[in-house]
Amino acid sequence: MRYIDIIGIGMGFRDISLFHMKLVNDADLLIGGSRQLALFPEYAGQTYKITKDIPGLVKKIQDELPTCKIAVLASGDPLFFGIGTTLSRHLLPDQVRIHPNVSSLCAGFAKIGHPWQDTKVVSLHSGQADPDLLQDIFNNDKLFFLTSPSRGPAFIAEQLKRSGKTGFRFCVLENLGHDTLEKKTWFSDHGAIIQETFSNPNVVILIRTQPKASHPKTIVSHETHLGLPENKFYHTKGLITKSEIRVLSLSKLQLTRQDHIIWDIGSGSGSMSIEASAMAPKGRVLAIEKQATRIKDIKQNIACFKRTNIFVHQMTFPDGIKDLEPPDRIFIGGGGKTLKQIIQSAADILLPKGVIVVNTVVIDSMACAMETLSCLGLSPELTHVQISRSSRIAGGSRLSPLNPVWIISGVKPMKR
Repeated sequence: MRYIDIIGIGMGFRDISLFHMKLVNDADLLIGGSRQLALFPEYAGQTYKITKDIPGLVKKIQDELPTCKIAVLASGDPLFFGIGTTLSRHLLPDQVRIHPNVSSLCAGFAKIGHPWQDTKVVSLHSGQADPDLLQDIFNNDKLFFLTSPSRGPAFIAEQLKRSGKTGFRFCVLENLGHDTLEKKTWFSDHGAIIQETFSNPNVVILIRTQPKASHPKTIVSHETHLGLPENKFYHTKGLITKSEIRVLSLSKLQLTRQDHIIWDIGSGSGSMSIEASAMAPKGRVLAIEKQATRIKDIKQNIACFKRTNIFVHQMTFPDGIKDLEPPDRIFIGGGGKTLKQIIQSAADILLPKGVIVVNTVVIDSMACAMETLSCLGLSPELTHVQISRSSRIAGGSRLSPLNPVWIISGVKPMKR
């Protein structure tokens, strides 16, 4: 059976060995990107340029493989976020031979003289969600970014600035391996990077220079779970969704995907936002609250739980909602006299097949929520919850009831 040779060319022509050169020269068909093919101007055989049309590339290889010797050129190391990984998924294992070389990761850290075995690698070619990126930065002391033209050094610096994260040295490495264009630049001021222009290709290295900020009430992520006790959160005057109610309300939200866009209207302490964000780590949670004191609690809880996918909006709902990302899940914690308007506005912006959940302890609000959702075609369901907790008394324990809660939920139809 014939096979294709996928050849890593390292950082440039100087990294290509005699063995690699023989594979190239013996090939009937040489495949690569524009920059890779340009390194072999004397190659006399057939060439094929790699574009974004991967199915077309795979078909070309499958059509030519029975009669041709094929060599594919890959930047750096073929299996380090390269074409080798892609083709290995589309071709049979015995059709592919990989020839590794120096990766941009190895070359980048060699340039700055740092070991890289403890490095978190992030590819910005994959369209990683911003919250994921911020979580990676928060959790790691050393990061290596494979940038793209649209998500380069300035994009990373903007995420750092937006999150308020400091304490990193920022290195941009441009044109790694090029004899004359290679450039290494260190930055301590992240704001300055946003104004800079960098040539492509480039990579970015972040190295933490200050210890992670501690917090007297910090909760590490592996200790979190659904239904955390209220004393784990900052909250004011007991304004927090109780743990048992929180679990039931989250179940009614039907968080089936990791990338949900969730609105928490009347967020209060943000306890619902915190636990919803853990269930949708690749999504976004918008904590919407009008009271400044509660905003402070929300932000403290976000810091404690190290949540990077919660975005706080101090506003009186529904003012300004057209500027927010449309949700596919909405939680409303109360609403008072304006509950009907809140539900109507929320249901209007909710995406089709989205879920809305309303919690209330007020009978009139329960009736309002049921009627409003029904009129809007969301077919509401009602759950009445009465929770009692044990408490110590002389000689034993007794059950102490919490306020009963109504949980009203509905699903928006495709058309209404």
